[in-house]
Amino acid sequence: MKADQMNKDDIIVIGAGIAGLTAADELRRAGRSVTVVEASERPGGRVRRVAYNGDSTEAGGQGIHSNYEQMLAMVEREGLTQDLMPSSEKIVFLDKRGKPKLHSSSTDLALIAGPRGALDLMKFTAKYFSFAKPFEQFETAIDIPEYDNVTAAEAFRSYSKPFHDFVLKPMTHAMGNCTPEETNLYYVVNSFKLALTTKIFALRTGNATLLERLAAKQNMVYGAPAAKLLTTGGRVDGVQLADGRALKTSHVIVACPAGHAGTLVPDEFGPAKSFLSGFANIPLPLVFFFLDRPVGGGVARWFGHAHHDAVFNMAVDHAMKTPFSVPSGKSIISAWPTYPHTLDLVKQSDAEIITHALGDMEAFIPRIRQWVEHVEVVRHEWGIARYPVGAHRRILDFKTYAEGLEGVSFAGTDYEFVHMEGGILSGQRAARRAMKDN
Repeated sequence: MKADQMNKDDIIVIGAGIAGLTAADELRRAGRSVTVVEASERPGGRVRRVAYNGDSTEAGGQGIHSNYEQMLAMVEREGLTQDLMPSSEKIVFLDKRGKPKLHSSSTDLALIAGPRGALDLMKFTAKYFSFAKPFEQFETAIDIPEYDNVTAAEAFRSYSKPFHDFVLKPMTHAMGNCTPEETNLYYVVNSFKLALTTKIFALRTGNATLLERLAAKQNMVYGAPAAKLLTTGGRVDGVQLADGRALKTSHVIVACPAGHAGTLVPDEFGPAKSFLSGFANIPLPLVFFFLDRPVGGGVARWFGHAHHDAVFNMAVDHAMKTPFSVPSGKSIISAWPTYPHTLDLVKQSDAEIITHALGDMEAFIPRIRQWVEHVEVVRHEWGIARYPVGAHRRILDFKTYAEGLEGVSFAGTDYEFVHMEGGILSGQRAARRAMKDN
C-alpha cells in the first residue's frame, strides 16, 4: 500500500519491529484500519537474517524463551509451532591459561567456577532468585531503588574473581552486550533469571519468519522513514515522512527505537523528547564468519573473560546452536563485542572490524583464519538498550508522562528490559490504548 492511499481514520504504526507489528496485528484482528510505516525495505527491525549459500542465522532476536507466553501464542496463531526447535547451549569457558572448560548442564557452572565461585553463585541465586524483590520479567512496572541505583559491578564488588570471570562478565556480555560497570543491577537480575530458568527455542526458518508473516497481513509502507509527529492543539494527529508527505491519522503508535523516537517528538512534549533523545543504547557491529568446515566438538558458544580482556570476547557457532538453519553443517561463527568498546568499533571500516574480530576469535578457534569462506558485518546502529544507574526510574517517569499525551502511544523492547516478549506486551498495550482513543 502507498502512504497516499490511507485515510485519516487509519492508525499509524511507526516501525516494523516486533513491538510495532504486534500492535498492528492486535489492531487488525480487532477490525481496525492500520498502516505501518517502516524506514527500511523489510520487516523485523533488529530481528533479521544473515545468509550465505543456503545457510542462515539470526543477527538479532535469536532466542524464543520457554516463558515467552505471548510470543509462543503468536507462533501458534501463525501456524509455526511445528517449526519451533530447541537451541543448543553447550558452552566453553576459557580459563586463565586459555584452556577450555566445558559447560553442558546446570551443575557444570559451579564446577567451572571453583569452590569460591560456586559459593558466590549460591549466594547470588538465594538473594536474587529465592528472596528477590518481586518485579515483572517483561515490563518495567515497579521502581526498586536498590536494584536500579547501583551498577552490577558495584553490587557484586565483594564477590570472588571466579564469580566475575565465569558468571557475571559472561552473562552481562551475553544478555546485555556490555560490561558489568555499564549496566544496573535491575537489568542483571532480570536477565540472569531469564537465562538460568528457561529453555531457548528458535524457528526452523529463522525467527524473522514470524515477523514476515505478521507483516504480510498488514498495510505496509516500506522505505518511508518518519521525520516528525504532527500536532494540532497539543494532540498528535499525524506523521510527516522524510520525503515531506504529511499523513493524517487518529492515533500514532511510535514503535521505533527510543533514540529515533526522540527525533520525532515535537518540542512541545519536552519531557518525552528529552528522555527519548537521551536514552542509553549500545551500537552493535556483529561479524559473521562462514567457514568452509564444521569446527567440531559440538560447542555452541565460547566465553573468554577469565582468560583475557578482549573486545570480541564471546563467539557463537550457529551450526551447533541452530543446526536446522545450517544444512551444510559448516560452522557460522558470530563475533560479539561489548559496550563501551563498540563506541570505537562503529567508527571503523568493515575491514578493520573484521580484522579485529578475527584476531579475537583465534583464542577460541586457533585455525579460524585458514577456514573463513565468507564474512559479513551487520551494523545495528541501535543494537540494544542499555540500562545505567537510575534508568528504570526514568522509564517509569516517562511512561507516566506519556499516558497524558493525546493521540500517541509508545511501544518497544527498549522500555521493557529488551526481551522480545516485552516488546510484544508493549505493542499489545499500545494497541489497546489506541483503540480506546478512537
